[in-house]
Amino acid sequence: MTSRAAFADGVRDIAGLVPGVAVFGLSFGALVRARGVDPIAGATSSLIVGAGAGQTAAVEVLAVGGAVTIAVLSALVVNARFALYSAALAPMFGRFTPAWRWGLAYLVSDQTVGLYGRGQERWTTPALQQYYMLGVTLPMRTGWVGGTVAGILLGPVVPGAWQVGFIVPLMFIALAIPGIRGLPELVAAVTGLVAVVALKDLPLGLNIVAAALLGMTAGLLVHTRTSRRGATVPPADTADSA
Repeated sequence: MTSRAAFADGVRDIAGLVPGVAVFGLSFGALVRARGVDPIAGATSSLIVGAGAGQTAAVEVLAVGGAVTIAVLSALVVNARFALYSAALAPMFGRFTPAWRWGLAYLVSDQTVGLYGRGQERWTTPALQQYYMLGVTLPMRTGWVGGTVAGILLGPVVPGAWQVGFIVPLMFIALAIPGIRGLPELVAAVTGLVAVVALKDLPLGLNIVAAALLGMTAGLLVHTRTSRRGATVPPADTADSA
């Protein structure tokens, strides 16, 4: 097991999602161009922030003449979910060296958070887990920034009617499928999928937050119920001896 193998493993795990985030970046870049936002500022936002929903919210605020402070606050509200991500990643990242910890935290995105569990299962040392997470996060940030720049440059030829918001839920579904190992996980996934579509009209991407909460609640209820049923069944040897 080498650092190169761990990095390549991360790249393979995330490769299927990179085209989707690149198309999303293309749409965001076209939006920057269409709304009259400074193209350098738009491209730099993808390099610095790397969170499409928050960046889109900020661009829309600026486009209607809102203050920069309001645009920043809007982006912070939408991106508050990263506080939850940090809590999930802390046990793994806490064992990394400071340089790796800060560097990977900068590269983390919604989709890459869902893969950290695989890194812990396959690579048992912090040194190798660092390279796995680099293989997961670096291609995604590269695809997002590259897509944004392409969208800005090609803005006039990108159809304004493109609707690519569905890409984000699809990427989460792709990440969730390998984790379905029983009825609780299946119920959680189906509940979340139905909820994210049914609540699509909620502002600021809150449908994703609500769907996540509803899915987790449904899965927990099923898990609790099946656990209780299992506890009431006597062990096989006890039943035979009776």
